[in-house]
Amino acid sequence: MAAATPRAQDKFAADLRAALQVSASANTSKTESGRSKIFGVWSLFCQSLGVNHSLSDVVSQEAKLTYLIVFGLRYSREGQKDKSVRADTVTDALLAVGQGISHLGRPDPRKETPGAIRNHPLLASFLKGLRNKDDPSKRSYPANIAIIRQLYTTLELKDKVYGTINNSVINLIIIAFYWLLRPAEYTLSRDAGRSQAFLLQDAVIFVGNRVYYATDPSLNDVNINKVTAAALTFTDQKNGVRGEQVTQKATSDPHICPAKALFRLAAHLREHEAPSNTPLCAYYDSKRKLSYVKSTFITNALRHAATDMHHLTGIEPSLLSARSLRPGGATALLCAGIDKDVIQLLGRWKSDAMFRYLRIQAHVYAANLAQKMLDHGSYTFAPGTFTEASDMPLPQETPAAFINVLQHTELFDED
Repeated sequence: MAAATPRAQDKFAADLRAALQVSASANTSKTESGRSKIFGVWSLFCQSLGVNHSLSDVVSQEAKLTYLIVFGLRYSREGQKDKSVRADTVTDALLAVGQGISHLGRPDPRKETPGAIRNHPLLASFLKGLRNKDDPSKRSYPANIAIIRQLYTTLELKDKVYGTINNSVINLIIIAFYWLLRPAEYTLSRDAGRSQAFLLQDAVIFVGNRVYYATDPSLNDVNINKVTAAALTFTDQKNGVRGEQVTQKATSDPHICPAKALFRLAAHLREHEAPSNTPLCAYYDSKRKLSYVKSTFITNALRHAATDMHHLTGIEPSLLSARSLRPGGATALLCAGIDKDVIQLLGRWKSDAMFRYLRIQAHVYAANLAQKMLDHGSYTFAPGTFTEASDMPLPQETPAAFINVLQHTELFDED
């Protein structure tokens, strides 16, 4: 801009202010207020250390990161109300700081280079360490089949504007429940880390004895009720063996079925001629614009449905999130009496070294785990047990032999 004429510079500055106003309008006043408060906390932190809140007087990127990490550590201990907060809350706080500094015309200090998508490796490791220290039993509360089934009633599926995204949200929730997926594996995540979202080319559809890649146009002529199974190939997901394919059979339910849900997602993307490397969480809106399902969409949908079913499930809606489908599916398997080792394999949780060499494909397919998850996934909790302060309660349907397994913290470990 230095070479531009004064008139051009003034016009650019005016357009920049207008653009920032448009950007701000995308957020609710509550969101903006929250971010402003966090940046205020950051400003006081910087003031106490004698540095500018934009870090403009801090030269090296490494030095800037030290301020961010110390702020993040203190925020994790005290938050804004002298109360410790979870790692996700710290991540959001640092996001607000980074965006606030960017709005001041300075580079986002969270990034290794200007314009980078991922956080600097040092900051990413710091946030991962905080997540590891979170109390596992408070990290992810299970969403059950009753809540997932309620989504078909709670969400507007035929709405001209929101119908497409709501259908995508439900289908993604179903595959996440059955394949025990992490949020970054089935939604658009700003800091996915090792896990990346499954792509259209990672999906395979089985129709009887025939096998189709999800990108195959001939699937357009296949009746969804003829689908017998579906598979996801692990190519860039955390703790997954590259090239490993995990198959789930179709269930007896026309809606709550992993194979049919994956079929519907793929059909939508093929209909709009999406490239094979399109994430499964992508969808085309009413104007045929490509958009992506975010984890917040999943969280909102689950909480709305859980509110409608709270009197039956005993699950507190505010404690559910996009992370709830992974322990939700695992809990359904445990209630069905499935061996813990099989669940560890399917969920890719940390285990003994031998599990790295075992193949899960044959057992998952033969055991028809999806049907068992459907049959036993409507577990409920005693009223009043699901509170923020309580330990993880056990479903009332839990077999006695598996009570100790359900209390095992690795079930809720996101690493």
